[in-house]
Amino acid sequence: MRFATVPIFLGLTATLANAQSFCSSARHSGESVKVTSNKVGSIGGIGYELWADSGSNSATFYSDGSFSCSFSRAKDYLCRSGLSFDSTKTHQQIGHIYADFKLVKQNIQSVDYSYVGIYGWTRNPLVEFYVVDNWLSQYRPGDWVGNKKHGDFTIDGAKYTVYENTRYGPSIDGDTQFKQFFSIRQQARDCGTIDITAHFEQWEKLGMKLGKMHEAKVLGEAGSNGGGTSGTADFPYAKVYIGQGNGGGQQQSGGQQQSGGQQQTGGQQQSGGNSNSGSTLLRDYANGFRIGAATNTMHYNNQNYVNAMKSFNYMVAENACKLSGIQQQKGVYNFNDCDNHYKKAKELGMDFRGHCLIWHAYQPSWFQNADANTLKNAIVDHITKVLQHYDGKIDAWDVVNEAIDDSSNGNGWKMRNSFLYQKVPNFIDLAFQTARKVAPNVKLFYNDYNTEGVYAKTESVYQFIQDMIKRNIPIDGVGIQYHVAVNQQPSYQKINDLIGRYCKLGLEVHITELDVKCDNVCNSGNVEQQQATVFTNALKACLNNSCCTGYLVWGIGDNDSWLGGDKKGLLFNSQYKPKSQYTAVLNVLKEYSASQPSKTTTKTSQPTGSTGTCSEKIQSQGYKCCSDKNCAVVYSDNDGTWGVENGQWCGCNNKTVTCKGVTGYPCCQSNKTVYFSDESGDWSVENNNWCLIA
Repeated sequence: MRFATVPIFLGLTATLANAQSFCSSARHSGESVKVTSNKVGSIGGIGYELWADSGSNSATFYSDGSFSCSFSRAKDYLCRSGLSFDSTKTHQQIGHIYADFKLVKQNIQSVDYSYVGIYGWTRNPLVEFYVVDNWLSQYRPGDWVGNKKHGDFTIDGAKYTVYENTRYGPSIDGDTQFKQFFSIRQQARDCGTIDITAHFEQWEKLGMKLGKMHEAKVLGEAGSNGGGTSGTADFPYAKVYIGQGNGGGQQQSGGQQQSGGQQQTGGQQQSGGNSNSGSTLLRDYANGFRIGAATNTMHYNNQNYVNAMKSFNYMVAENACKLSGIQQQKGVYNFNDCDNHYKKAKELGMDFRGHCLIWHAYQPSWFQNADANTLKNAIVDHITKVLQHYDGKIDAWDVVNEAIDDSSNGNGWKMRNSFLYQKVPNFIDLAFQTARKVAPNVKLFYNDYNTEGVYAKTESVYQFIQDMIKRNIPIDGVGIQYHVAVNQQPSYQKINDLIGRYCKLGLEVHITELDVKCDNVCNSGNVEQQQATVFTNALKACLNNSCCTGYLVWGIGDNDSWLGGDKKGLLFNSQYKPKSQYTAVLNVLKEYSASQPSKTTTKTSQPTGSTGTCSEKIQSQGYKCCSDKNCAVVYSDNDGTWGVENGQWCGCNNKTVTCKGVTGYPCCQSNKTVYFSDESGDWSVENNNWCLIA
């Protein structure tokens, strides 16, 4: 489970062996480089990495993609070779991805866990993935690899067990939360062709969404719980390629080869930053962060509008995906306009955000005038049909929009007295519960205005969200709309603190509808500078909090804004030329991109050896106790079974609390305890399990 920043290589071709022969006759060929310490590099345009946490280790990498790994007394060791991409294309856009490999094991000793197969990452969403066809240990990787077991599936003619895991820890984008996907072959093989895309397609059928490709490499990884592992994993044949299976393709990475055989070059790669130093597109400095805008299909025939759209990597439809845009007549679903937005986003390489499933305003008369029972059924039916239609396509939706009344004063909250609330008082709970049931892998947001810190309603909405969590209503995120005026907007500190409070609730935050109207100072000399400060304060605060993963402005050009062109509230003017506000946002992203540290490989926690404190139930599952007397293996799942998702096998000096509430979280039942599961004894929100079996 290693990662590193890898260089991007474009337009590489290689001579590939016939698949019927490489299992019997393959041998290393081409130029070679021997590596004896942790290193990321390339040879012949093939990316490689050697990493180990201890011991005496080496690897030899060849320009044909093959490699050989030797390790001695290593607690954790890996080497890999294959393709690197630039995180701008999905696997569908890249083409069908295969890998051929041949493994020869030599003198393998003391290996407790291992993966041999395919390893890689995607961005947006951030996913670490494995296709495991073999292992250097005696035992096949088991259920401990993931907290969700999807089951056994036939993929490319063989049986694999598919797992999914949510993890918080080191990644290619720093310490953050990400998904892990595994396909583990039931019968190990030493040689063959892996249809990587077939696994991607199976995962996506299960709702396991992949993002833009970062890498796909042949991997050998091994680890030991004791004194270290030793041996050699030789890969005399290893190719990752795009094309036809069994070697019938071209080994290349994320770029495209120009006509006439001329190879493109990736340009100079900056350490820890973004290599697009000459670009003026916001998306080129986002480093996986989603920066976007609301759009309207009526402008898609204007090339200047579309060119401005290309600055972003995230899109939301202003109106087309609302109930009024999809179901004007009861039971008659017309997805055309919403689909056109989604298709345009995909055409431009953008992710798409869903807005919104349930809202009180601008609704068709049949919906507004329905009796209570009909309205309740309509809410369930609409959410079900829409989420099913966009299954596997949209990973975040505003489920309910603007349900809290503007008069809420921060001392509790008042529901908006809409027809929804009058007829179905629990419509919010109903909407979120329905959405979770229909689309368990979609992130569910509550979205509202006057929630950015200027008005008392900000605190009321926060309290309302807290209450949803306490009542176990499934919610994953909060949308802060951020419609403000240049002379009435929150300070950086206020919005930064507010986002941080939502982070502590374990929620994601999106700034969803940002615009800054000039109001009574539109003609003053420094109004654009003042507006720029508002845009950048919001962006800086979002970037400063790891749970804030999206920043969207509510429109492209000033004339398209719901505010009216005279309010000058957006980043582009009415001719779709970037304004100084745009440049200010661009500069913040450039600074952010340049500040991102180079991603270095970090050890992943594994079951520890030796003796210590743990229950028989833990031991019965095959996990050993901790070695430190101050540490204990603890249950992290609500059902009392072993939970691998938090990546912490031994909790040290942890605290238990019997309480009326812990940092806003509800109390446990009488037979359970709130557990502080970080090594420092601090509250751990990333595992989403606050009450553990006593």
